[in-house]
Amino acid sequence: MDKNLVFIISGRIVQILITLASIRLLTSLLNPEEVGNYYLATSILAFFNLVFLNAPGMYFSRHLLEWQRSKNLFNAIFIFILWSLIVAVISVLSLNVLFEISNYGEKFDNQIFILFIILSILVSTIHRNLIYGANTIGFTREFVIFSIITSLIGLASSVGFIYLFEASSLYWLFGIISSECLVLYFAFKFFIKGNLLDIKKIKATITKERLQKIFFFSLPVAVTTFLMWGQNMSYRFIIDYKYSAEALGYIAIGLGIASSIFGSLEALITQYFNPIFLKDLLDSTKEGRAKAWNKMASIIMPIYFFALVFVITMSEKLIIVLADNQFHESYHYTLIGAFIEFFRVTTNLLNGISQAELKTNKTILPYLIGFSVVVISLLIFDFSRNLTMIPLVLALGYFLVCFFMYIKMNKLLEIKTPINLFKTFIYSTPFGIVFVLPSNDNIFYNLSCLAIFGIYFLIVSKSIIPMVP
Repeated sequence: MDKNLVFIISGRIVQILITLASIRLLTSLLNPEEVGNYYLATSILAFFNLVFLNAPGMYFSRHLLEWQRSKNLFNAIFIFILWSLIVAVISVLSLNVLFEISNYGEKFDNQIFILFIILSILVSTIHRNLIYGANTIGFTREFVIFSIITSLIGLASSVGFIYLFEASSLYWLFGIISSECLVLYFAFKFFIKGNLLDIKKIKATITKERLQKIFFFSLPVAVTTFLMWGQNMSYRFIIDYKYSAEALGYIAIGLGIASSIFGSLEALITQYFNPIFLKDLLDSTKEGRAKAWNKMASIIMPIYFFALVFVITMSEKLIIVLADNQFHESYHYTLIGAFIEFFRVTTNLLNGISQAELKTNKTILPYLIGFSVVVISLLIFDFSRNLTMIPLVLALGYFLVCFFMYIKMNKLLEIKTPINLFKTFIYSTPFGIVFVLPSNDNIFYNLSCLAIFGIYFLIVSKSIIPMVP
């Protein structure tokens, strides 16, 4: 394994530990209702990020290597900042309407909440695109360093804000934003190094043809990400409306633990493979793009499967270690969340085909099916006597999205991922040992079990990753 990959994995492990510590502290410092409000606030923010900013961000990432070669990185990020300002204005108008028609004024202070959204759109989005952009153009170590510093300062700031002000979801989130503000200057300065702002070139670039190209790339992505947002997060609003913020807190924490593990793993995989994949796409034929994606998927899919088995078998131990005692009964949500996340990350991997082929409209139907199943089911049926049905409905929705996405993407590029299923199954069997181990609520016992099986998971993953040429 090369030194660069060792550095990436080490950095990501540190970030995972920080993320997991954040969950523990969040559930210890906030009551279940405030935890529910935390997930509501992040869902509202995610709407603006996914619908208005994700598509331009994907276009930005897709062309970063070209702009690096032509020394246009400063010009590109400048245009993206201008768009972020427009989205911030849209968010203010939208939030005022939201507070008028809902009871969110009882949960959040209107002005403070709007300030949180504006800062998140302007600071968090630009910060995220800069540091991930640095990774795409080859500055992997700097990406890792910026990410770790942001996470550490963010966690410390969130805890500090809780103690200085009050134990509320917004003050926790303001702590995260403050860390991004501190790192943003240094990340920006590093990102634009060797690039100059050229207003004349920007004006010359903003042509009708270029805007149409961006629009037709971004519109299907925006529709898809809206449906994705609806499937991923609409359940939070429905639970809060039909049941309670407290019920949302218990479910969201259980699902959130599975999401954090898969999200961290997906980020690590994306960080390593995405630059390789994008380089393979440069000046490639359709056959070359198919080969590049299949090569990547044949390595990634077994790792995702091992992660699925890990979270399923370790769900109870994960909740004991990562959440406060009041949330320990949420472990069965974590178990179901493992399937949800497996289908989600697999769908995201398939989604890379549409981006490679620049045919992002092909992703709309799968997400529309999943979105419709989830929202209609949660609105029609009353699950107050068995809240476990809510994540089961989500899992069904994610499975349908993944299934139909495979069908759609296979029509764009021929999917051939030679995976040794027998070898994958054999590698997974040691996780079954957990079922014969004695049950114990002691945090150190469960932490030891997680450490042992976590190391085994890393060893198995390491045996697969070196296959990358």
